[in-house]
Amino acid sequence: MGISRRHHYIPQFLIKKFADSDNMLYLYDKEKKIFAKEKRSPKSIFFEMNRNILDFGGTANDNLEKLYAELDEKFSRDLTEIIATKNITEEGLTSLLVMVSSLKWRLPVNDELFYDKDRQYTYDKLPISIKAINDDGSQNTEAIEHLLNSEIFNRTKRLIFPFLPFYNNYEIAEDKLSKLHQNSYIDSNEIITSILGDSPIIESKRSDIEDFGNFILPLGNKETFICSDSGNKKVNSIAFYVNKDLAMFHQAKKYVVCCNKDHLAAIIYAYQNLHSVGQTNLIHEHIFKFV
Repeated sequence: MGISRRHHYIPQFLIKKFADSDNMLYLYDKEKKIFAKEKRSPKSIFFEMNRNILDFGGTANDNLEKLYAELDEKFSRDLTEIIATKNITEEGLTSLLVMVSSLKWRLPVNDELFYDKDRQYTYDKLPISIKAINDDGSQNTEAIEHLLNSEIFNRTKRLIFPFLPFYNNYEIAEDKLSKLHQNSYIDSNEIITSILGDSPIIESKRSDIEDFGNFILPLGNKETFICSDSGNKKVNSIAFYVNKDLAMFHQAKKYVVCCNKDHLAAIIYAYQNLHSVGQTNLIHEHIFKFV
């Protein structure tokens, strides 16, 4: 069996939750300012060829992509159960938080941020321990040094960085985790339609990789995962939903999708009006006032 080549940076299980009854979506190219001629399936969007391929001595390896696939299977299972039962256990909530953090480092839009943090967060600053033992029981420092300077280790940091918001001084920080649990909730609104872009996490502290800050992640057309330190744990205005879509469109680099073409066209029109008067900066500034 050959290795996989089409690597989704937004998991297909999440994309499907934005699709119509035929499991299809309207695609808008923000750079070209046009809609795709035909609707697209979740399989055909939000991916890059060979994105997670690693080179092992000249041999292509997709173990990183396989690991993402296993994580996606768990995240999908947990999210499906949470939405179906309308009940979030502590374990389920932690799973969603890890999903959000993991997703952040899979996105091409965050590649520059990753390269910057990759240089800052050397091995000694990460909550991991690597050992290579010689036959006599001593540490093989040469092997460790070789690994730490390899592309494989650098790429593996995309799997390590997601856990930094949960750690403090190399140990899981129970106070951090407790605060995240207190601030996180899922909003559900049956009368709305949502859009999804190639930069789907709306963050208040994008560059601080050790602190989630406040964030918003649409989980589908009806549900939105929200982490806010306002203490409200609820959406306080219907204006939130329009602002959420405007923020999604604003921070998208190239692609945006929706199951309803008219809804997406209305968001684009509203965004263009804001852009014409130089007020797109207010979108991100105001959105966290609604949660």
